[in-house]
Formats: sequence, C-alpha cells, structure tokens
Amino acid sequence: MAIALDSNNDMFADNGAIRRVVGGAQVVQHVRSRLLTYYGEWFLDTTAGVPYFEEVFIKPANLANVESLIKQTILQTEGVATLDSFELIFESNTRKLEVIFSATTDDGTAINSTVNLNI
Repeated sequence: MAIALDSNNDMFADNGAIRRVVGGAQVVQHVRSRLLTYYGEWFLDTTAGVPYFEEVFIKPANLANVESLIKQTILQTEGVATLDSFELIFESNTRKLEVIFSATTDDGTAINSTVNLNI
C-alpha cells in the first residue's frame, strides 16, 4: 500500500483523508514515479532515477538507447513481472516524449499507463 499521488505527483486527499493505492494501481504509480525521477535527483539515493541528462538530453538523441533505458526502468520496478507492450512517441518540435506501456504485475494483474515526459 502506498500514498496516492495525483497527476502532479502531489499527495491526493479525498474529503480530508489521504488516499492510498494498492495492487496494480500502486505498481503503475511506482513506474510513473521512477520514470519522472532524474538520475541523482533524490538525495537519499543518488543512484535512483533515469539518466536523462547523461543519456537522453543529448543531441542527437539516440532513440534506441532511450527506449532501452526506459524499458529497463519499467522492468526493474518492484512489482513488474513482464513488459507486454511498449511504445515511445517523440515529438521533436515540442520536445515531448510519450511512453505508453502495458505490463503484468507479479500477482498477474494487467496494467496500462501513459507517461508524458517533457524533455
């Protein structure tokens, strides 16, 4: 069980009570949080996060490498058993990277999510 986060990654309260997420929703939220964390950003674990500055925000970007990094981040997330489908959409004029994936959790739950990254 984890504290529920809204689309801005802020704690979500419902009628003054902090909401919680469990199961597949918790795994989706964890994947999303990991994809939105920059490598070295979290002071308690500077090895956490995706190496955006080191591997993604370079010119020219190697989209095959970016795809590999993001897939690896999803697969290494606690609770993810398999990555069933994956799509990476890059819009160069807006520098928007959209990650669309489906996965199966350790308990067999199918999860789907879209994560938008502005790079």
